[in-house]
Amino acid sequence: MPTATEPCEWPLVGADDCDAIQECGYPAEVKAAAVAYLWNWTGKRYGLCEVAVRPRRQDCHGSTYAGRAGHPDTGGWNWTPVLIGGEWFNIGCGDCGDVCGCSSLASIRLPGPVEEVTQVLIDGVALDAAAYRVDNRKRLVRHDGGRWPLCNDLTEASTEAGTWEVTYKRGVPVPKGGQIAAATLACEIAKGLRRSSDCRLPERIQTVTREGVTVGVLDPFDGLEGGRTGIWLIDSWVASITSSPTRSTVHSPDRRGTQRTTSP
Repeated sequence: MPTATEPCEWPLVGADDCDAIQECGYPAEVKAAAVAYLWNWTGKRYGLCEVAVRPRRQDCHGSTYAGRAGHPDTGGWNWTPVLIGGEWFNIGCGDCGDVCGCSSLASIRLPGPVEEVTQVLIDGVALDAAAYRVDNRKRLVRHDGGRWPLCNDLTEASTEAGTWEVTYKRGVPVPKGGQIAAATLACEIAKGLRRSSDCRLPERIQTVTREGVTVGVLDPFDGLEGGRTGIWLIDSWVASITSSPTRSTVHSPDRRGTQRTTSP
């Protein structure tokens, strides 16, 4: 998937209560500017983008678990060596995805994180949303007994026979604090455009008077690249995101992951 170059869905909570946004003449542009600032200040990690992908299923058949490495009865299986309890085993690949149980499910991996699947088209017909779910924010699992198509004719539009397409929202939803901070910043930007006296954003020019001489000095905006605007509500939220300590993790090759449903 291509890297996002601009923010996607970022709600603004409270923006409608700011008269300056509506009266500045550029309400959409002001909101977009505020969102772009916060998106960059927080490492471009928030916002939902609706994307449509045309999957090509990587299918493999056989048992989800088989005997130890070197077992003579390996004909016809797709084997993968796995370390379990300090011993190597050959594991046959099934259809259930990363983690398998006693049953087999058809699943595909989507470029994630997946927040919500909005539509699945097969042969141009929308599949009932009750037929599938999302596990671990990345794997689309079909649990109605059907299978995902093996082929996808990419020469045809997704509305034609022999094709299938998944449309979903990709990314991390914006926390409520970020939605409020964006509305606050948009309001102050609008006030700045209207040159309102109650605008809380810093001015670029500062004046210094010494012995009757007044000199205008450009403010270098130190700290602005880190999201320090001088407005507590905005700066505190940005700092809470960017200043969080990174926790170390340890992964064991013997430990198998869990399957957790994250959507419908």
